[in-house]
Amino acid sequence: MLKVANKILTLLLVAVVALLTGCENDIERIESSAYINNETVKGESKNCAVVLRAEQGTSYTITIQSVGDWAHFSGGVNQIEGVMEATDKVIYIYFSKNDSGQSREANVYVDFSYGGTFSLFFRQESYDSTVAINREWAELPVCKNENGYIFNTHYGKLGLKDNARNYTYCFDPDVRASLWVAYPLHSSHMSGEGNRNYSSFGYDPDVENALQANMTKSYNGWYDRGHQLPAADRKCSQQMMDQTFYATNMTPQQYNFNQNKWGVLEGRVRNMVCSDTLYVVTGAYFDGAHHSSIDSQTTDRSGNICPTATHYYKVLLRTKKGNTGMRIDEVKDAAQLRAIAIWLEHKDTGDDTSITAADCISVAELEDITGFTFFPMIDDEIEAKVKNTAVPSEWGIN
Repeated sequence: MLKVANKILTLLLVAVVALLTGCENDIERIESSAYINNETVKGESKNCAVVLRAEQGTSYTITIQSVGDWAHFSGGVNQIEGVMEATDKVIYIYFSKNDSGQSREANVYVDFSYGGTFSLFFRQESYDSTVAINREWAELPVCKNENGYIFNTHYGKLGLKDNARNYTYCFDPDVRASLWVAYPLHSSHMSGEGNRNYSSFGYDPDVENALQANMTKSYNGWYDRGHQLPAADRKCSQQMMDQTFYATNMTPQQYNFNQNKWGVLEGRVRNMVCSDTLYVVTGAYFDGAHHSSIDSQTTDRSGNICPTATHYYKVLLRTKKGNTGMRIDEVKDAAQLRAIAIWLEHKDTGDDTSITAADCISVAELEDITGFTFFPMIDDEIEAKVKNTAVPSEWGIN
């Protein structure tokens, strides 16, 4: 009887061991991995990160090698060791703005006690000191420190955000006006508490008053205070609405042009918004011969000379579907984007409100005319194709 009992006990122990061994084999171990969150960083960037994934309790060593030791971990060290307290960990690499004039690379080596070694690298582009503003905003043209231009961005309340970007401008003191104003446009911008009846024309607080036009009343002659970013595009808050009445957003526009043809164009642009956001650049062109119905200049209420533009334009960019949820720089297929420029001669247009295909040109053509580079955020591989393609019918223009 005892022998039988021992035999049964032995069989049970074998079964338990087999069961435990089987459970252990069924446990899936986490495969160790490491990568850099951004292998190419901008010249003005100050950090990037190594992302680790491994079993808890796994030891790791990370080493950075760079010519000149320009990249390091917190505390200025080039090597750190640690133990994974969770399965995922982010470790930051720090560096300064790269003003060397050329890109630079750093190698990063990750050794795990379980899972092997990973050899990584990242490149920091050279910082261009001639660029005044460099932001990852799809509407922003290249902002070059040249010709005395003044660049600035205004921010305001949008929904739950108290510091959302409103618009960016390139102000030319020589003409007391902005050569372009760039801004995002979405349905969220066009509805809210903003009321133009509570707004007042005035100086931009970020530019010296003496450089701006006095907008307490309209320009002298038959010229309106023409918005580049329309007030109706910023009903989202009174703060953003008020900022559209700054002198840096104004140019002298012949009143028929402003109230009829240009005003209708502004409304049509509002109808082009999509879930993905419409990106707009509005510009005034001060070169070439004026139409006979336009004076070459007018004056403001202080008697300052204010040149008049020969042409006005709007440049538009959005995804074709309009609901992709993608940033512009994430789009890798030119067929998924559409862009166009509307180029209008500044003149007394009377009651004419028509916008036709004859008013449309490609973004590339407008770049050749103005010398500005629009929408640099478009992926380099598809940029030329997007900018050289203009299909008015896609924008409801015939």
